[in-house]
Amino acid sequence: MHQAETDDGIEWDDTMPEMNVMSNLSNMVWKVVDTATGAANHEINWTLHVGDRVKIRLENSAGSNHQMHHPFHIHGAGRFLIFDRAGVPEPNLVWNDTVLVRAGEIVHILFDATNPGRWMAHCHIAEHIESGMMFSFDVLETAGR
Repeated sequence: MHQAETDDGIEWDDTMPEMNVMSNLSNMVWKVVDTATGAANHEINWTLHVGDRVKIRLENSAGSNHQMHHPFHIHGAGRFLIFDRAGVPEPNLVWNDTVLVRAGEIVHILFDATNPGRWMAHCHIAEHIESGMMFSFDVLETAGR
């Protein structure tokens, strides 16, 4: 069993090394799911407008076969505030573009769309992106709304 202790709380006791050796693209799929529509990864179809503020619930489901942390990253459409973790208000309200969602954790973020264009959001772990854990979304100008 892998065991490491750090002051930042990122490492934990688990079977990660053994799971990583057994995991490949044929038996491991990582995904982001829009629970409102059921769409996953590239099927997610969001259209936002400059000035929109969107509360997003990021749930790293407990009980999966290979639980791990996911650093969720949103490209240049705007920044977000981490609103709360597991219902506990975030004491450090600073603008972010990435949030670590720990295994089994629920994080709410408040996203402020400021830049028009086509953007992407994804887990910041390369193997998870390769498996499809990403999606694109559009931010439109507010005119004509």
